[in-house]
Amino acid sequence: MKKYFILLRMLADYRTWKWLVRWLEYHYVNNATVESSLRAVGRGTWIEPTARITNPRNVSIGARCHINHLGCLQADTGAHITIGDDFLMGPGAMIFTSNYKTSRSAPMRDQERNQRDVTIGNDVWLGSQAVVTAGVRIGDGAIVAAGAVVTRDVPPYAVVGGVPARVLKYRE
Repeated sequence: MKKYFILLRMLADYRTWKWLVRWLEYHYVNNATVESSLRAVGRGTWIEPTARITNPRNVSIGARCHINHLGCLQADTGAHITIGDDFLMGPGAMIFTSNYKTSRSAPMRDQERNQRDVTIGNDVWLGSQAVVTAGVRIGDGAIVAAGAVVTRDVPPYAVVGGVPARVLKYRE
């Protein structure tokens, strides 16, 4: 019985409702704003509230895709991310369209960036904590293993893994 009184007292407290409104605002209002500003998004696509999309006007996502929790689509101002239909992105996976140059003549923070488009085909599964770097094309039906770092193009229906990612086998 004591637990019910604690619950009632908590529900009556204004701080509970204030927190709930802030939580809903953060997770749903911000996410809806990002989704509406994407260059294109297909029907049935679900973007988790904790996913992060930078420069959404440079991001196109196909139909029936899932951008999972803590996923990161980081499109630079001069490059685009294009994702086909039926894409699955594991939690914490990241896609980047730029990378710093590595000249010794300037500190890393002052280096220029290489900006290149990333293109992902249809029916691709990007595993949890996988990273796709700038300029990569991933073919239709490919699978990227959890934790892999994709630095080169992936052929259609290939299963890749490792750091850097390499072809392990092909889907049957």
